[in-house]
Order: sequence, then structure tokens, then C-alpha cells
Amino acid sequence: MKAANKFIIKLCSVLFAFFLIALVFLAFNRSEFFFRVVFFAQLAAFALAMYAAIRFAARTPEPEVHIKVRDVTKIALLSEANELKEEFSLIDKMSALIGKNETAVCLISVDDAEVDKYAVINCVDGYWYIERVSDGRSVGLKRAGEQYVYKLKTGMHYRLHENDVIYVENERLLVI
Repeated sequence: MKAANKFIIKLCSVLFAFFLIALVFLAFNRSEFFFRVVFFAQLAAFALAMYAAIRFAARTPEPEVHIKVRDVTKIALLSEANELKEEFSLIDKMSALIGKNETAVCLISVDDAEVDKYAVINCVDGYWYIERVSDGRSVGLKRAGEQYVYKLKTGMHYRLHENDVIYVENERLLVI
């Protein structure tokens, strides 16, 4: 329950209790004029308090500012001995292509026409996602700590995490 709703409930409870105590007090005091004045004063105070509580609850909250830090900053090409051959920085980038050129080296480029495109990676709200581009290309994803390599489906988005491994044909890319 929101804090504003709790506030309204508490305020109404306190005002209603005060209203009942005053009515009991006035029941023993037989002055009709005094009864009417106090009754309408309490009714006006109750209405004013309800109006203020409703306005307080209906106000537009300040937007929350979330600063997301990218969890993935680089992708590295691995050798057969699991050594880093080449690193590709993803800092200050929103998307990149994963492909191969004629030398059969896996690379990441912004948009290179001479590259056979396998997958695209996009940054959305600080998180990186991979999507397979072509049906004829073999692209896989091995999650960190798992044994199984998932074959990526065309058109599906897969979130990348640190230490995931992307398989592009016979090459491996480590997500850092």
C-alpha cells in the first residue's frame, strides 16, 4: 500500500474519532446553538482535510532517475588455446555487427559491406542483446557456467551476460 494511502486512512481515522468524541461531549451539553456551531466546524475541518489528503494522494510523483551501468563492455576473439586474440570495445556504441571477412577472422564492425553478417548486437537500456541475422549462418550462445551451446533462432533476442561465449561457425567470442 502506498504511503499516501496510509496517510489518508490514518487522517480519516483520527478525524472520525475526534468527531465522535465531540458528538458524545455535545450530547451531554444541551446547548443547541453550541452543538450546531461545533458540528459544522468539525464537518468543515473534515471536508478540508479530506480534500487535502486526496490532493496529496493524486499528485504526480517525481520521476525516478535510473542510471544503468552497462554490464558488458567488450567482446574478445578467443584463440584455440582460450587466449584473447583481439578485443572489440563496446563502450560508446549502441549496436554492432558480428561477421566474417575473406580471411575467416571473426570481427565486429559498425556496418561493413564486405562482411558476411551472422548476428547483430544491440544495447537497450544498458543491456546488450544478440540477434541472429541470417538463417544460413551458424550462431550459438553458451551461457557462463553452463555446458550447453544454444543455437540462436533468427529474430529472437538473447541477453548477453559477462563470460558468455558467442559461437560463430568455428570462432568463439567471449563477452567481457
